Amino acid sequence: MTRRILTVLPIIAAAICFGAAMATWAKAQDRASVVPGMKVLFENDCVRVQYHDVAVGGKVPMHSHPAYIVYTLKPFKARITLPDGTERISEHQAGEAYWNPPITHAVENLGNADIHNLIVELKPGGKCQ
Repeated sequence: MTRRILTVLPIIAAAICFGAAMATWAKAQDRASVVPGMKVLFENDCVRVQYHDVAVGGKVPMHSHPAYIVYTLKPFKARITLPDGTERISEHQAGEAYWNPPITHAVENLGNADIHNLIVELKPGGKCQ
């Protein structure tokens, strides 16, 4: 009996972790729903191109992105906060382009200028040709 319980415990633990991850993911929202007036420059079945603008000291609440590319129009410094509370500082110069895997995060502008970026989100399961 004890052996059977020890065999099942890792499965139960994995299910609990998966459930917690899914609950966190389900709480996160598309950036368009948490940022009123977000500017979408282009959208089709494959991508969404948006203008990312955060005022000095401004915050963007917890939200999710599929995999995406960022092109920085101006240098910036921001605090990125993940659902588990982990924080990191993101700093980029004007003219940089970089890749991000799917993420759920909040953003706070720590710099002395507004953040201005273009974001190209790659829609999962899009019918691209």
